[in-house]
Amino acid sequence: MILEKITTARGTLFIYILTGSLWYLLTHFLPDNRWRDIFTIGLAFLFCGIFMWSLFSTLQRIYGDDGNLWKELAMTTLNVFLFLLTFSALYYEVGIVDTTRDGNPISQDFWACCYYAVVTFTSTGYGDFRPQGITRVFASLQALIGYLVLGLMASTSLSVVKWTANGSGKSRGKNDS
Repeated sequence: MILEKITTARGTLFIYILTGSLWYLLTHFLPDNRWRDIFTIGLAFLFCGIFMWSLFSTLQRIYGDDGNLWKELAMTTLNVFLFLLTFSALYYEVGIVDTTRDGNPISQDFWACCYYAVVTFTSTGYGDFRPQGITRVFASLQALIGYLVLGLMASTSLSVVKWTANGSGKSRGKNDS
């Protein structure tokens, strides 16, 4: 019964925000040493695990004909946005290397970190910013999750278009061929 309540969109979103906030706060307040790196890497994997669990739960509701299709898609979009925002905040806190400026200084511009998070998530990799230190682990993890999420989102989008073209979408996921 508790697991059913947690898998609801609100419960998952709460756990997701709590984990992301804890991850950011530990990165911000713990002194820069090996223990902080261990804790933040562990929380990075936990955060990404919760994100993927949330995504798969949402896809299960979409394909299983449970819940409102558009509400679930909006919730997925919100989760991806929060995922990118959390990684942006971590890159902002730790810093990324700006290779476009002389001497490759560490950039802690929030908008540059948002840009870097999106470029890393989509695996575009222009090379104008690069991770340093522990952010290499974060960037690798984020790129791996980005591969999976973008593939799932493309597949689900095509299914939604097919269901919409066939009518009301009442039989979504049941008779796909």
